[in-house]
Amino acid sequence: MKRDLHLTASVDDPEALENIVEQLATRHYDIGCTNATVPPSWQAIDTSSVEIYMSVRVEFDYNKTQRIRIPCVTAFLFSCVKEKNNPYDLMWSISLS
Repeated sequence: MKRDLHLTASVDDPEALENIVEQLATRHYDIGCTNATVPPSWQAIDTSSVEIYMSVRVEFDYNKTQRIRIPCVTAFLFSCVKEKNNPYDLMWSISLS
């Protein structure tokens, strides 16, 4: 018998994590991607990624009355995008486990 299993991973302070990731992604030099010549309706961007190990809580329902919560440490890859004359903004992340 197949049953769906729904997992949820949660971070305690996502706003602080976002700020940390954006600071780590910021380069101390400009490689010039945002100055590239592109068609008029486009905008050149610069990307930067950082791998971070972080603690999360994985939760799932074991049965109708019991929820299992498991703390764990896992690696995430965060990617940030920078438009011309703007700071890096967090765009997406993925678990590497």
